Amino acid sequence: MRVVHLAAEALPFVKVGGLADVLGSLPRALAKAGLQTTVVLPRYTGAGAVGELLGELGYHFAGGTHNARIWGAQAGGVSYRFLEVDPDWSVPYEQPEVERYLRFNRAAAVWLEGQGYDLLHAHDWHAAHAVRLVDRPAVFTIHNLAFQGVLEPDEYQRLTGSAPDPDLLHEGRVNLMKGALLAARRVTTVSPRYAREIQTPEYGMGLHRVLGDIRGKLAGILNGLDTGYWNPATDSLLPQRYDAANLERRSGNRAALLDETGLDPNLRLLGAVTRLTWQKGFDLVLEALPGLLDLGAGLVLLGTGEIELESGFAAAARRYPERVAFHAAFDEILAHKIYGGADYFLMPSRYEPCGLAQMIAMRYGAPPVARATGGLADTIEDGVTGVLFEPASPAGVVEGVRRMLELDRESLARAGMARDFSWDSSARAYQELYQEAVS
Repeated sequence: MRVVHLAAEALPFVKVGGLADVLGSLPRALAKAGLQTTVVLPRYTGAGAVGELLGELGYHFAGGTHNARIWGAQAGGVSYRFLEVDPDWSVPYEQPEVERYLRFNRAAAVWLEGQGYDLLHAHDWHAAHAVRLVDRPAVFTIHNLAFQGVLEPDEYQRLTGSAPDPDLLHEGRVNLMKGALLAARRVTTVSPRYAREIQTPEYGMGLHRVLGDIRGKLAGILNGLDTGYWNPATDSLLPQRYDAANLERRSGNRAALLDETGLDPNLRLLGAVTRLTWQKGFDLVLEALPGLLDLGAGLVLLGTGEIELESGFAAAARRYPERVAFHAAFDEILAHKIYGGADYFLMPSRYEPCGLAQMIAMRYGAPPVARATGGLADTIEDGVTGVLFEPASPAGVVEGVRRMLELDRESLARAGMARDFSWDSSARAYQELYQEAVS
């Protein structure tokens, strides 16, 4: 089978969030399983030169004819194509965001007309409109329902040259994700529980009725983890490598992390690597901090995001210099040190379509304490590999950590490290879904 993935970002070429991790691993797993796999991305000038120039194609957009340059590369058994539709497009999600991704979708659909392929797999709203433009079966995956690609009807008509049909309209505006939900042969989310949650008003982000109407073609397939990269036994960014057979070596990473952050070695150390947004729930942690410190816990937090949260955690680190450490930057080395050195890993998300951090934490022997939602509930076994708590509140966070501290940390760590989070089973599930979509 020949499958083309369409997305906004993918490792190893461009990464902003977890979408890039999925598009870096899933196509390689499918290629390993024997599928002919291509990934199509926009070419962002800020990502540096990638691949070789293969040619150009013409496409119609915003009342005119435009040319897109096509670049190509190979990696991990996967073919990559980069469509340069705007030479001033520097990074993903740059404004005018919706217009640029509509342009990318149009150019991609024209390019696909000349390709021999069996199925299009479009990821999130940035690739949603192509589902409606191609003449082959399509699968559409929701990675985060909160972002849907919304614009005014007159703006859509100006850009595409046609008035939006009813399948695109939602609450008086054009909704690109809704259009893909209705047009795709199959729709997936990145965890089974999230597929159920988004059919409810609480998690459906205004589209719960649409998702309920298509539940017969909606399924949840859990994301996997790049277990080659995320492996404490071979991780060159750790001060001390280890595995479940020599877990005692992990104490060297804990000591190095404490030395780097200046935290009290007698603390029960909570680690977190996150975006500081409402979704991730760290406003709850900020409110819960006095209660967590009363339990004898400390916190090392790596993340950026909302200014109020960055300021709040920076102030907490100044107030409790031996109990709270906060680093407001993207730091890959420190992230690995937190996974490999913290006693526990904190994920209080209000919603979590899948989440990779909890899988990494378990693989690195840092039992997660997390809210029972989405992929967190699908991957963490409460009381066995970590702790799940229900209420999205400061009290819920404190209670979850309190329960965690009462359990045997080493038993939780070993159980989590024994879990298989590789892409193999997920890739098989996608293969079966693809066969259903094309048959």
